[in-house]
Amino acid sequence: MALRFMALGRQAAGQWTARTMTSNGLFMRERSDQLAPGPEAVTAPKGSSVFRLGHDRRATYCLTLPLAAVAALASLVLRLGNSNAFDLIALPTLVVLILGLWVLACTRRASVGFIDGVLLVGAWAFLLGRIGFTLFAPAVADRAELVAATAPWLPILLMAHSWGLGEQRALRLSLAALAATSLLVLMYALAGQSPANQASSGLLNTLVQMLLAGAVTVLGQRAVLRHMRDQASGSRTWLATRGADQDPLTGLPNRVALEKLLIGLTARRPSGLAVAVLSLDHLDRVQQERGEAFTERLTAHVARTLSATVRDQDVVGRLSQTEFALLLRVPDDRAARAACERLRVRVASLPLDGVMPTISVGVTVWAQHAGGQDMLEDASRALRQAQDDGRNRVQLAGQLRSVPADLDDVEEAAAV
Repeated sequence: MALRFMALGRQAAGQWTARTMTSNGLFMRERSDQLAPGPEAVTAPKGSSVFRLGHDRRATYCLTLPLAAVAALASLVLRLGNSNAFDLIALPTLVVLILGLWVLACTRRASVGFIDGVLLVGAWAFLLGRIGFTLFAPAVADRAELVAATAPWLPILLMAHSWGLGEQRALRLSLAALAATSLLVLMYALAGQSPANQASSGLLNTLVQMLLAGAVTVLGQRAVLRHMRDQASGSRTWLATRGADQDPLTGLPNRVALEKLLIGLTARRPSGLAVAVLSLDHLDRVQQERGEAFTERLTAHVARTLSATVRDQDVVGRLSQTEFALLLRVPDDRAARAACERLRVRVASLPLDGVMPTISVGVTVWAQHAGGQDMLEDASRALRQAQDDGRNRVQLAGQLRSVPADLDDVEEAAAV
């Protein structure tokens, strides 16, 4: 029986590396995967944040809030002779608020959520107040300069929402802040400013660019959070497969685990999903010539190579004694084939004790398949075709014949 232990390492930004030691003394990287973040990084219940690490955030506040207070004071001092009425009142008030929150954070007199809320409300009140004062107060000589100095803080505050709030609350606050800023810009545009006034037109252009930057920030956050949610969902599925559903030799998910995961992936988002079945060529011959112990070492060696070559979001597992499976997302058939070519080339480039392993690959991309099992069978049929055509090649399901390995394949695979 394989002797196994898990060593968690490189746990940063939700990534970890798990290693398995087998009876033959080989260490294998099972995953280095954003699909398996640490417990604090997995998406929390609705209303909380995937970034929320309460103790870490409190410590961060203790370090950064004094710096923010110093920056606000420096801004006031540097403009002391040229400060406007708003800054003379708002900046000292903001400094007092920041220092008060710093004391509450370091003395643990208030929850991190309370500090989050007060800090964001205070920051938005200052930002919107400064924009409103700059646009509508009379006798402001340096409107363009003030807007240019204020504009970068809009996307910064929008990004801070996801750090301190849950996804839904962050989205609502971001939309409300953008709506309030847009209202101020619209009022300025409709307030009788002359289009012929070059300074007014330039200021309006700066304001519009600021709003566009804010909108892009919100859209980017949504895309990142959606990706992280998918990763965390995949991690829960993978973590649930550990133990009985783990191959004892390689530490990879076994057939049962892969089928469970494939069912979940096809049910959630089948579009762009690809399934590849990979077979070690001539393994029976190797066993006859080198023995069963070496065959197991070679299988573990290939498993380690596959696991190290695939992307973090891909899943590789062991279907049988000679076959592996790969679940990945690709834009089209060409990308799926190129990814498999890269695996084939990589495996062949790493011999073990003078034996150069090769693999045959059958791959299919979801196209109205009945389900995950149907995709697995489709990829298996493509694999048999690749083996019939001579092995050490990739067969794409639906093609009449596979394309033999040549220099073009190697160059295409290396470019992926």
